[in-house]
Amino acid sequence: MGEVRVNTLQSLHQLTPNWLLTGLRLVLIALIAKPALSKFVTYSDSVAFFDAYGIPFPAVMVIVAGIIELAAVVMLLFGIGGRLAALALIPVMIVAILYVALDWKNIVVLVGSSVILVLGTGSYSLWQPTDRLLG
Repeated sequence: MGEVRVNTLQSLHQLTPNWLLTGLRLVLIALIAKPALSKFVTYSDSVAFFDAYGIPFPAVMVIVAGIIELAAVVMLLFGIGGRLAALALIPVMIVAILYVALDWKNIVVLVGSSVILVLGTGSYSLWQPTDRLLG
């Protein structure tokens, strides 16, 4: 049964054009980069924002979310462990949706991260360590 799943993923990956996965990476980068940077540039405003929405430990969570988002931007930009970046972004987006709002940017990042988690970042990537594990 596991072999059927791997074969299905391989078939889906082969049918997906590389430009589509690269374009998806660029869309995610465009949506994540500014909020990630703003968490550090306007740190006190970000803490107040997190606190207003009831996010626990807002001073710490701003830093944690900012580091995850900035790391994901760099990883997606260069295609370095893109599946790991996508895996890290998914819980950040779920928390953003649950605590703040269900908006189109959060949905696009959540769905895009899920697609990259399943299909990878495409052949225009520098390092894809998880591709060997997934066949």
